[in-house]
Amino acid sequence: MQDKIDQIEWLPNFIKIFIPAFIGVGIKISIEMKKDKTKISFVNIMLSMFIGIGGAWLLSGIIQDAFDPDYVAPMIAVMAIISDKIGEFIIYKFNVDVFLTSLANNLFTAISNTFKKD
Repeated sequence: MQDKIDQIEWLPNFIKIFIPAFIGVGIKISIEMKKDKTKISFVNIMLSMFIGIGGAWLLSGIIQDAFDPDYVAPMIAVMAIISDKIGEFIIYKFNVDVFLTSLANNLFTAISNTFKKD
């Protein structure tokens, strides 16, 4: 019985929070790619998604309490974009993306060397 209750509560939260946040951050990334005419690395895209959706999820309770239900989805998308921009500032200020990219490259190299036949 508890599983049905958890499943029922999870679906509306997914629809109300994650889909608008994902769309908002996706639009922000596509505008940034078109504006800069550069390729954004996979690590930057994943960090943007993680930070944007995470920020929207953390603030979703406040947004749902403060706004009319008609405005919840757009406000969650806006909060996802805002949290992504704040996260982006922190990432570029402290060069976290360079560190994570080099860490991922070294990890992939170590994994490929482990399975590489001599």
